[in-house]
Amino acid sequence: MRKASFHYVLGGAILLALLVMLCASASFASGMDEVLLEEGDRGDEVMTMKQRLYDLGYFSSTNFSVKFNESTASALKEFQSVNGLPVTGIFTVRDSEALYAEDALPYIAPTATPAPTPEPLATMRPFNPSDEPERDEAGYLAEDGEYFYENDEEGQWAYLSPNLQIIINRYTDESIPLIWFETEMLLRGDEKLLTTENNPERPGTRFAYPFDIATQNQYVLGFTDDFYGHRLYRNQTGGIVIRNGQIISEKTYHKRLHNLPNLDMMAQFPDGSLKTYYAGSITAEELLALGAENVFCFGPVVVKDGVIDELVTEGYYDTKSPRQLLGMIEPNHYLLLTVQGRMADSIGSGLRKPAEILLARGVTEGFNLDGGNTMALVFRGRMLNNLAKWKDKTFVRTVTSLIGLGVSANAIPTDE
Repeated sequence: MRKASFHYVLGGAILLALLVMLCASASFASGMDEVLLEEGDRGDEVMTMKQRLYDLGYFSSTNFSVKFNESTASALKEFQSVNGLPVTGIFTVRDSEALYAEDALPYIAPTATPAPTPEPLATMRPFNPSDEPERDEAGYLAEDGEYFYENDEEGQWAYLSPNLQIIINRYTDESIPLIWFETEMLLRGDEKLLTTENNPERPGTRFAYPFDIATQNQYVLGFTDDFYGHRLYRNQTGGIVIRNGQIISEKTYHKRLHNLPNLDMMAQFPDGSLKTYYAGSITAEELLALGAENVFCFGPVVVKDGVIDELVTEGYYDTKSPRQLLGMIEPNHYLLLTVQGRMADSIGSGLRKPAEILLARGVTEGFNLDGGNTMALVFRGRMLNNLAKWKDKTFVRTVTSLIGLGVSANAIPTDE
């Protein structure tokens, strides 16, 4: 009897010990899940966490705010995924121990999928008319003044000044069929891409024809931008839109989508550089902190860091339409690609071919602006591109803003 009692006592003791261990383990697990920081929080603790994430490569810049925002949650999720933690975007005790540990795993950028080798393109048509003025070694006008050239039949237009070169060439591929324009822009001195609001007091309102806006502002070159005014007018998500250092719209998508527009961005900086950003990857305040003067929001990004974007190569934007893309070859050296579409002699294009053209021309950052019948390439006050007709009438959409380059009293339609 005593022996049996001893076994019962021993078994009870073991069971009690196991229960204590389980409770302790559960209590420990509960403590590890305690929330320290989450979206909406702000303060020094958020800054410390962001700095550590930056040190590990999960942020590309230290120009971040004290707020735990969507981009913070996105960076934290990436850290959690890489380090085998629950991917929540919420900073817990478990995440804190992993983040500040010496063996925390850094961010490793995915290897970019090489884009297919583009088909060879014809060499960019040189600009050497018979009456070409004297130019300096860099190609700018050698003396004060300005020079205009317009040849509709040959498909070449140009403007030269001591600090600005604008060369426009029209190309045709009858086998597709397709017609497109390549506008090369080289700037120096005080010249830069300019933005114009048709109603500066209430940006995004008062629609007008793009050629009228260009003429009123005496732009040598004008082209349509991200058409953000249309989105605001229709109470749609506007994306991050900045003009001349002022935030016009900042509500955007939480992550990158496959729709059009997907609200990716291209930012313009004072040094003449253009940089692309994905939707949801950065805030308006962070872009201003980086020094962005203007942010155009449409998308998608088509070329980033010299590589065609995967959304383009995977075929999400293969519908044949009129397209307008802006690219940077290097700071203050840009290429605008304008593709006609929805016509018998030019059916339009998906984004793959224009992206390949940009890449072949040396573009390192390329961005899709609004196309369709919004698209306008305006030189000296008149549209060079043709638009499709609707009910036997050419349908030109009005806009609230425009990108311009070069201001001249002679930038008026040549027939006026």
